Amino acid sequence: MTIRSTIRCSCFVALWVLLATSAVFAQENYSRFEFGAEYSFVRLTSTDLGATNYSGFGGRFDWNLNRRLALESQLDFFPEHLVPLLSIQGGQTIQAVFGVRAKVVQTRRISVFGLVRPGFFHFTDALYSNPNSSTGFSTRPETHFAMNIGGGIEYYVSPRWVFRADIEGNPYRVPNSTISSPGGGSKFHAGEIDDTTRFSLGVAYRPGALIENEGETKVSGKWELGPLFSTMCITREGVNDGVRNEPGVGGFASYRLYGVFYFDSDLLYFPGGSNSSGPHDGGTILQGLFGLKGGVRRNHFGIFGKVRPGFHSYSEALSSISPTGSYGYDRSTNFVLDLGGIVEIYPSEHGTLRFEAGDTHIYFVTRDINIPGGTQTFGGGKLRHTIQFTTGYGWRF
Repeated sequence: MTIRSTIRCSCFVALWVLLATSAVFAQENYSRFEFGAEYSFVRLTSTDLGATNYSGFGGRFDWNLNRRLALESQLDFFPEHLVPLLSIQGGQTIQAVFGVRAKVVQTRRISVFGLVRPGFFHFTDALYSNPNSSTGFSTRPETHFAMNIGGGIEYYVSPRWVFRADIEGNPYRVPNSTISSPGGGSKFHAGEIDDTTRFSLGVAYRPGALIENEGETKVSGKWELGPLFSTMCITREGVNDGVRNEPGVGGFASYRLYGVFYFDSDLLYFPGGSNSSGPHDGGTILQGLFGLKGGVRRNHFGIFGKVRPGFHSYSEALSSISPTGSYGYDRSTNFVLDLGGIVEIYPSEHGTLRFEAGDTHIYFVTRDINIPGGTQTFGGGKLRHTIQFTTGYGWRF
């Protein structure tokens, strides 16, 4: 597990501790709208090709639907110039996100919240292939879809003023591209799901009338079961695939263990297959996730963070190359770790409409490939990210 993933896991654990020990008295009121400003750090690639924190500033707007749930948008500008990388980054950076902020803990002075906010990274001068240039490359603006997932803490100085700190992961999709040579011809360049970590400190003001917190009732039911549909943006290992969107179907099961803690699992099958296979990845994907979600269910909705280990099992990973050049395949099963959030809506007494968003971290195992004259070892352990959205309908009892 990388340092960034360890930080995110620690944040989820801290969130659960606060959930278990929080006071029962919540902040007494809120306003319909909030306007905020923040100072942020985002971790991107520096000139020495290492990871460096770049600082920026921006603003956010929240529309509070009720005492816990808000629609939130945020726009930030990072003025430092990044090194140009092919199809990835370069120049100055803008990040814009829009999604959901959900408070899972509320006291008179403090709340703990989770964030799930789709959006984009925009780089002003990313590198691209240009056969008409003397170097074969030029720069242009690039915009990448991103998924901002994390959480933070708010401190209420008064009913109007709020101090805030939050940390998020930002997996973002770098698309496949083509490298053209000056003499003609082109070469496929695989994209990737890149990742950053971001930390922000800010202050917000609540204008308008203050609304008294509405009453809350717990939602009954220990078990939840139902079908799922998922879309996973993933980098396939085969040389002819790169970044792809994989649709899948399956089901989920959830069981309340104690208080705010639930055992939660998904089992999904992605039938799309692949155009080519690598030593770890090829064919269809069977995904199993089995872990914990932590959060609250009140009135007609539930909000949760999730940490779920599991597996990706690929049906046709490369296993051998014969002396005649033919290929052999077998199943490759690899460890994954799913981090993200879940929002549930309860439209009826026993119904559950479920939405998930997350980054499923993939850790490939080491595999040996039989080749003429012996075997060749392909190392594992390298982390790959995904961006995954899942929705479904379940029954609660």
